[in-house]
Amino acid sequence: MHWYDERTAIVRQALRTNFEGPFVYLLIGSERALLLDTGTGHADLRVVVDELLAGRDVELVVAHTHGHGDHVGGDGQFDRVVGRSVEEVAAFFGITSWPGEIVSLDLGERVLDVIPIPGHEGSDLAVYDRETRLLLTGDSLYPGRLYVPDWPSYRSSIRRLAEFVAAGNPVEWVLGAHIEMTDRPGEDYPMGADVHADEHRLELAPETLTELDEALAAAGPEPGRLVHDHFVVFPR
Repeated sequence: MHWYDERTAIVRQALRTNFEGPFVYLLIGSERALLLDTGTGHADLRVVVDELLAGRDVELVVAHTHGHGDHVGGDGQFDRVVGRSVEEVAAFFGITSWPGEIVSLDLGERVLDVIPIPGHEGSDLAVYDRETRLLLTGDSLYPGRLYVPDWPSYRSSIRRLAEFVAAGNPVEWVLGAHIEMTDRPGEDYPMGADVHADEHRLELAPETLTELDEALAAAGPEPGRLVHDHFVVFPR
């Protein structure tokens, strides 16, 4: 667990509990706290979250960057959890035009922008925190293998995300949900590896989003594997 600042916590599930080693994020406002993802369910996340929120009188809302099992496995540990389908996600956040509409979520003296970015799973979201200028991208961009079953939607989503940043929403760091790359350019770990020697850093520079957008544009409409220093795109 790492406090990025006094209202932003980054928690990683230990690789020894599950090789996915997913990251979850806790963003705390004056009225509500948003927990993004719950891991695989092989660890007691609730205990950790309760400790992080100790002494704070806030409502906890649990949502997801997307609905894959390694991000929703701990849902049963929490009382209020946003559904996983596109319809449920859109209804909760008030998105009336999916995926083109960007909406805000006020946690109380802390406003987030919620950006639909389908392509990896379908109900994918990115979350931009205006306070820290962190861009949370789930499995759509992180130092690892970016699995893309819906190539057209993914290309459009990454373009829309890049345009959001370029439109005057400065990003300090891009933070995703896994680390699957070594610290050697373009080299990832074998699938299922539960030991990560010489691991890549979690945080990606905002230029990495631009790099991904440009790579997808150059690749065109036909899916293709793209190997870059900080990520590998895997069509599926």
